[in-house]
Amino acid sequence: MNLLKRLLKYLSPFGKNIAAIVVANILYAFFSLFSFTMIAPFLSVLFGHAEQMAAKPDFAFTLDAIIGTFNYYMGEIIAHSGKVYALLYVAVSMVILSLLSNFFRYMAMYTLAPVRAGFLKNLRKDIYHQIIVLPLSFYSQERRGDILNRMGSDVQEVEWSIISTLQSLCRDPFLIILYMIALFKISAPLTLVSLLILPLVGYLIAIIGKSIKRNSVKAQQILGHMSSIFEESIGGLKIIKGYNAIDLADEQFKAEDEKFYKLHRKIFRITELGSPLIEILCIIALTVILFIGSRMVLNSGGTIPAEIFMMFILIFSRLIQPAKTLVSSIYTVQKGMASAQRIYQILDGDEVIEEVADPIRINKLEKEIEYRHVSFAYKENEEVLHDINFTLHKGEFIALVGASGSGKSTIVDLLPRFYDIQQGEILVDGIDSRQLKISDLRGLFGIVNQDVTLFNDTIHNNIAFGMENVTREMVEQAAKVAHAHDFIMEMENGYDTIVGDRGMKLSGGQRQRLSIARAVLKNPEVLILDEATSALDTESEHIVQTALQELMHNRTAIVIAHRLSTIRKANLILFIENGRIVERGTHEELMEAHGAYYRFCAVQQ
Repeated sequence: MNLLKRLLKYLSPFGKNIAAIVVANILYAFFSLFSFTMIAPFLSVLFGHAEQMAAKPDFAFTLDAIIGTFNYYMGEIIAHSGKVYALLYVAVSMVILSLLSNFFRYMAMYTLAPVRAGFLKNLRKDIYHQIIVLPLSFYSQERRGDILNRMGSDVQEVEWSIISTLQSLCRDPFLIILYMIALFKISAPLTLVSLLILPLVGYLIAIIGKSIKRNSVKAQQILGHMSSIFEESIGGLKIIKGYNAIDLADEQFKAEDEKFYKLHRKIFRITELGSPLIEILCIIALTVILFIGSRMVLNSGGTIPAEIFMMFILIFSRLIQPAKTLVSSIYTVQKGMASAQRIYQILDGDEVIEEVADPIRINKLEKEIEYRHVSFAYKENEEVLHDINFTLHKGEFIALVGASGSGKSTIVDLLPRFYDIQQGEILVDGIDSRQLKISDLRGLFGIVNQDVTLFNDTIHNNIAFGMENVTREMVEQAAKVAHAHDFIMEMENGYDTIVGDRGMKLSGGQRQRLSIARAVLKNPEVLILDEATSALDTESEHIVQTALQELMHNRTAIVIAHRLSTIRKANLILFIENGRIVERGTHEELMEAHGAYYRFCAVQQ
């Protein structure tokens, strides 16, 4: 219920629309009811039961007053024009009432359209915002395909459940209430008989609803896993084909698909069970009503006229559909809540990287960045960094060296607060980085990673990503510094060339040079290079290395690298081992020490 309340807040901007939907549905219910009640005067005229009224009855909301009024007008028409015209009058009235009824029904649906579209838009907007705000640690525990499934299939399921329920609640209760009032007005005993099925209906709703929700949660989890397999398979097609693992991948997907098929089949069967059960109960009630009502009509002096009984049956039969729809909406909500539960795992994800209430603004590095007794753990009691201490002075270049998995990337990831430390401080010009405005802090850094991130957009937009008021000349100048201009101009559309998904239309060296051009254009206070050349061939590495040297000239930088050519000129080299700094110094000092760094270099040579 709490999830439902939270979802309903997305309907709050559409209060006027919902009010209009309610009004339109009330008018629809009103005209729908009266179009059916016209059957009684029609049958009265047809079978000659219409009684001539000497005077028009006083208006009142009673069955006798309404029938008396109809009979009065019918008598007037029959007296002046005959029965045929009276039947025509009734038939035309039924058509007009039916047209009005369906017009207001359409207006209700017309007004619902912006509510449906707006609900979907706002929910997806919040999910996307949360996805890009959540810390990187959140995604280390979640499958990417499953998250994509929550934004797609789960959101669609929630939208359908909320909107279809809103549609039903704004229409069906009014139909049911008006129909029930009419039925009580016609015959209270017959109506009470029909209500005996309600307790059984309520019990069935509760049992079926719980089963639907339980199985829907499992189904959406499996669907998310399938999405992950699908996404991983597309990204790893070369490996799948190269290792002749097509059959293996196919079998893994088939196994998950079979699980989803069985659960989905079960959900559909349970969902569809409720509607026919309700209808069967209503038919049983209708049969009992027919039996009792027929005796009431046939008894001497008939307690209810035949045409009125026919109108009762017609209205009761029309009551079945909104009752079924209202029941189905309860099942739909249960199914939607299963998806909502998965969506709110994202929306309620802890934003671990929190900004202080009144952050300090900063736009440049004046003196230095200091790591002071910094320790960090991704998981509790599993530290990956232990008591890290060093100072990066403005204009200096520090290199981090060590084996893979030693903690080098983690050290630089703490700098722009991709993660927050558990112990110690990272000081920027003497200020704890946690006291700074996050956007200002991150604005100090330009990052070039080993795994280049490019978007399926033009080369120009990839270089200018995240920056405003960037001209083509500025982009071209950055590309020239990154030694990327020449290969860009050789492409069919130059800077307007689409690079493809993750830049797959470009080589590794080309992608890396675009990443460097992006950093050049940003012109950051501090440059972070994380294994920027380790995945390149010798020729590409030489080109990229030249671009990096130009980029790093007279710039503050912290570099992770294995290549001696990259780290030899560093002002300070930190050798990292098992999350600790075990050696520090210049290249010459560390080589003379004949320690871990010396052995590291000896292996390379």
